[in-house]
Amino acid sequence: MTKKPWLGPVALAAGLLPAAIGLVQAYRVSPSEAAGRPMSTRERILAEIPDDPKVLINVKFRDMPGSPDILEWGKRSTRALERCLADNVDANIRVRCAVTLNALGDRRALKTLQTALADWDADVRREVVRALGRMPDASSVDPLIALYRRADEESHARYAVLAALAKISDQKVVGFLRKEMTAKPDEDEPDFRPAAFRALWAQRHLMARTTLTGDVRSALKSDNDDLVYEATLACSELRNKGLVDALIPLMEHKWEGVRNKAVYALGRIGDKKATKALLERLPKVRESRMLNNIAFALERLDKKAFYDAIDDLATHKQAVIRLNAAFVLGDVRHAEGLPLLKKALADDSEYVQTSAVVAVGKLGTTDETKRQEALEALKPFVSQGNIVMREHAIYATHQLTKGGRLDLIHDKLFKLDPNRYGYGQARAIQYRAAIALAEAGDPRVKDYIVNCVIRGGCSTQSTRAYVAARADDSIKGKVLLGWARGDYGLTSMVSSLGPNGAKPIATSVLEDAWSNPRSWHTREALHVLGKLGDGTVLPLVQRRANTRYLWPKVHGHMASLRLGDSAAADKVVAALQQMPAEWLPSSIHAVAIADQQAARDALAPKLEALQKDPDVNIALAAAAIRLRWTPDKAVFRLVDGLRSNSAYERDLAERYLAKAPDKRVTFLLRRALAREGSDDVADRLRAILDRRG
Repeated sequence: MTKKPWLGPVALAAGLLPAAIGLVQAYRVSPSEAAGRPMSTRERILAEIPDDPKVLINVKFRDMPGSPDILEWGKRSTRALERCLADNVDANIRVRCAVTLNALGDRRALKTLQTALADWDADVRREVVRALGRMPDASSVDPLIALYRRADEESHARYAVLAALAKISDQKVVGFLRKEMTAKPDEDEPDFRPAAFRALWAQRHLMARTTLTGDVRSALKSDNDDLVYEATLACSELRNKGLVDALIPLMEHKWEGVRNKAVYALGRIGDKKATKALLERLPKVRESRMLNNIAFALERLDKKAFYDAIDDLATHKQAVIRLNAAFVLGDVRHAEGLPLLKKALADDSEYVQTSAVVAVGKLGTTDETKRQEALEALKPFVSQGNIVMREHAIYATHQLTKGGRLDLIHDKLFKLDPNRYGYGQARAIQYRAAIALAEAGDPRVKDYIVNCVIRGGCSTQSTRAYVAARADDSIKGKVLLGWARGDYGLTSMVSSLGPNGAKPIATSVLEDAWSNPRSWHTREALHVLGKLGDGTVLPLVQRRANTRYLWPKVHGHMASLRLGDSAAADKVVAALQQMPAEWLPSSIHAVAIADQQAARDALAPKLEALQKDPDVNIALAAAAIRLRWTPDKAVFRLVDGLRSNSAYERDLAERYLAKAPDKRVTFLLRRALAREGSDDVADRLRAILDRRG
C-alpha cells in the first residue's frame, strides 16, 4: 500500500476541529446550567450568596450548594457563611458552612467562629475548631482551652482543639500543652498526650532549648508508644546530644517504627558514644531497614567501626544479610567499600551479586585508579546471561563513566531481541533504555520517544524536552493531535512549539467549553492561547476571564497578561486576594507559568508588594510565585517566614521552600543555614534541605 504524504499541521487542525468539539461536548455541564435555561433552586441560592448574607439561613440541605461551588465566590461568600453558621438550624448545613469557612481562611469570620464553639452539635464544633486553626489568633486560646476542658466534650473535638492550638503561637498555649503532655489519661478517655506533644513541638520556637530538650527526653521515656514515636521523630530534627542516653534503649523497643527512628536519630545527632550500642545491636537485627539504619548511623559516627562491622555482614552465612550489606555499601557511596563489593560480586547467590553490581555503580570517587578497578569488576556482568543482572551492570557502568556508555544501553538493552525474553519484560527493558538515552540526548531513539510521548506513555519533563528539541513539522502536528485528543500533559509542548493549527483548535476548545468555565478544557486552552502570543484572541480571552469563577479568572487574566494586556496584572492580584486560603498553593503554578518577560515585569512588583499582605496565606503565596522567577530575591521573604513568631506561618513557609522546584533554592537555603543564628530556624533549614534531597 502506498503511503500518503503528510498533509501538514494546517490540514490536521482543520480535520481535528469536529473531534475537539465533540470531545469537549462530552464534558459539558448539566443542561440546567446551560445558557438560557431556568436556574434550579440551588443555582439561584448560589448566585445570591455574595449579595445576600441571609440567603443560607433558611436553606434546606437538598438545596444547599456544594462547598467547591461556594468557594468559587472566594471571600465574597464569607458573610453568608457566617450567618449560615449562626442561624441555620440544620446541623449538617452548619457543618458544611464551617468547613467552607475553614477553606476560605477569611479572618473576618473569626468572632463568628469563636461564638460557634458553643454549638450544640459536636461535628459542628469540630469543624469550627479546625477553621480557627486556619486563622490562628491569640483571642481564640481561652475559648479553645475552655472547650477542651469540658467534661462532656467529644474526643474528636478535643483532638481538633490540640491541632488548632498547635498553630496559635502563645505562651499560654505552651504552658497548657506542657501540662497536657504529662497528664495521666482517664481510664475511659483516649490518651491525648501524643497529640499534645505534636502541638507542643509546633510551638518549639517559643521554648528555651533546655526546656524543649527536657520535654522531648521525658516523652522518650513515656509509657505511651505513640508518644515515644513522636519524640523520636523530634530527636532527628533537634539533634541534641543530651538525648542520646534516652534514645539508645529504644533500639530494643517492641515497635519497629520506634526502633528505626531511634537509630536514625542517633545517626543524625552524631554523638560517638552511641557507637558501642549500635555495634552491640547489629548482630541482633532481624529486618533490613534496621540493618541499613544502623549501618548508616555507624558510617556517620565511626567509619572504622562501620567497615569492620559491615565486613562481618558482607561475609555472613545468610544471603539476605550479605545482600543488604552490599546495598548499604552502595548507598554510603565511598570507594573504601569496593574490596567488600568485589567479594559480593563473586557470591554464589545471584541476588547478592545483583545488589553488589548496583552498589558498585553508586561508588563516588575521583580516583581514576579506583574507578577503573570498579569498571573492571563490572565487565563480566555486562554480557551476563541473566538479563536482570546484565541490565543493572550496564547502567552501573554508564553511571561510573559519567554517562559515557550509551553504546551499551543502545546495543544491549534498547535493541534487545524480544523473542529471547518475555514480551512484557523486553518492553520494560527497552522502555527504560529509551528514557536513559533520551535523557542523554541520543538521536537514535527519536522515533520511539516521539511515539511514546504522543501516546502518553512516557510524557515526563525530560522526554518532552527531548521531543521539543527535535520537533519538525511532522512531530509538531503529532503533538497537536495528541493534545486535541485530550492529553493535556502535552499542553506545555503545544504552547512552546506553536504548531500551525494550534490557535484555531485551542480557540474552538475554549469556545465550546464556554458553559463549563471550570473545566480542564478551558484551563488548558487558555494556557496555550496565552503562550502563543497571538493578540487577535485577546478579546475572547478577556471575555472568558470576566466570570464569577475564581479559577477561570486567574487563568484568563494570566492569559490576557501574556497576550500583552498589562492591566490584567492588577486583576490577577485581585483574584489572588479573593482566593480561598486552601486554594492558594495550587494557584502558584497558574501564575508562575508566565515566561514572557513583559508579563513578569508587569506582575513582579505587584507580587512583591503583596508579600506584605497581613494575610500570611496571600503573602507567602506571592513570595512562592516570585521564587519561581527570581529565587535570589524572593527567598528572603520565605526564610523570614521561618523566623516568624507564628507557628502557622513557619509551617507554611517550610512547605513552600521544600517544594520549590528550582535547584537554585537548595543553594540559597544552604547559604542561609551557614549564616543562621537561631537554633530553631537552623533546625528547620536542615529539615527542609533533607526533604529536598
